[in-house]
Amino acid sequence: MKNFIFASLLILISLQTSQAQILKCGDHPYRQHLIKKYPGIEDHMHAPNDRNASRSNDVYRIPVVVHVVYNTTEENVSDAIVRSQIDILNQDFRRQNTDASKTRDVFKGVAGDAMIEFYLADTDPNGNPTSGITRKKTNKKSFIEFDILLLFQASIACGVDFNDPASIEENMECIQAFFEANGSSFEDILGGIDNVKYADKGGTDPWDQKKYLNIWVCNLALDVLGEQVPFVLGFAYPPVGAPLFPPGSLPEGYEVNDGVVIHYPVFGINNPGIGNLAGLNDKGRTCTHEVGHYLGLRHIWGDGDCTVDDGIADTPDADDSSQAEDPSITCESLFTKNTCSEIATQFPDMIENYMDYSKEECMNMFSQGQINMMRSMLEGPRAELIGLPASVGSVEKNGFFVFPNPTGNELNINYESPGQYEIAIIDILGKTVYNGRSDVSRIDVSGLNNGVYFLQAMGEHQAFSARFTIQK
Repeated sequence: MKNFIFASLLILISLQTSQAQILKCGDHPYRQHLIKKYPGIEDHMHAPNDRNASRSNDVYRIPVVVHVVYNTTEENVSDAIVRSQIDILNQDFRRQNTDASKTRDVFKGVAGDAMIEFYLADTDPNGNPTSGITRKKTNKKSFIEFDILLLFQASIACGVDFNDPASIEENMECIQAFFEANGSSFEDILGGIDNVKYADKGGTDPWDQKKYLNIWVCNLALDVLGEQVPFVLGFAYPPVGAPLFPPGSLPEGYEVNDGVVIHYPVFGINNPGIGNLAGLNDKGRTCTHEVGHYLGLRHIWGDGDCTVDDGIADTPDADDSSQAEDPSITCESLFTKNTCSEIATQFPDMIENYMDYSKEECMNMFSQGQINMMRSMLEGPRAELIGLPASVGSVEKNGFFVFPNPTGNELNINYESPGQYEIAIIDILGKTVYNGRSDVSRIDVSGLNNGVYFLQAMGEHQAFSARFTIQK
């Protein structure tokens, strides 16, 4: 968290807003916040292996509700802009984007159509017709609230040289102690960012997150000496049960806050509020990026150096993001980046991937491995979003069902007829985690991690399958 946030604050303090290194995405700093708050969670943030992920051939369609929460007229983005963003999501996820041809030859073989589509909901949670757009005027000038003056005071008290990253690192404990001594906490910089999802905190309550993709559009800028300075462009929560964030390792209230939040000027295209972000973040792909997180993807560089991976087999390693601070930087100039060239089999940095921090005009693809991951999330923890039952195993199906569901230690199986069955349990990535023969109705699953699984029972004359959840 500290590296990302202070990198941004360095620019904010000097008010170099035209070329500010902003937090394009709040995913990484939020994970760093979790690691500090919940020691040991990093042991569960393992990199998933996507190679065995199973996929159907169905096009998955996701209903979307866009909550526009505004304080000024400019923040109240039009219906046309909202619809343009839905169009962009569909083009990007179906690889029907007009710039798909710009994917370099070295990556064309792994670029693919996710067969995922989005549409503005036409029915609200009460069964009434809707446009899929809600609007609320708020008295909140921004949903990022931070005492910039207190940071100045802390920097003086701790002797921080903001031009020296090492000085920031060395004085972090002093800065945090200064905040606490003054009745505040530097960690609280992200503490109130979810307020946009609560009507009683100035935002809008979500619709059923299991059945709708909720997108909030609001102001995420900082007020620095009366000037609105972009700070976070967007953030999203991954699925409960995703390999990156296993159930049980996330803070209380995580599911309540599920959804995507986007800074209003970068939502859609032809947004009149784009301002200094023009040329960098004006193609609507901040939302594409955040929906990628929402469907279980990590940043392309794995939020680390060349020794850290994003868990996707067909995305090359990178030492860092390809974030550009100058709109004049061309995509072609970024093609020369190969930050992990010391690795013999390393490809160039995949700057065209939506999960990088490239200029949005350079982004044009998801990889097949990323697609497998996102679709597995829709077939598992986000199944209800596309109309699949949350757990078919909890409902009797031709005399076959599993219970309890969720379970922590033991899974009971009720068969239509007794007999010998070949039993297999498969995780959401397609990996078989249990094999055995059984003529009984009980399996010890205490050794499995939290998450969504599929049980297959193969008999001589019949076969059954059921989805169940491990939750300890």
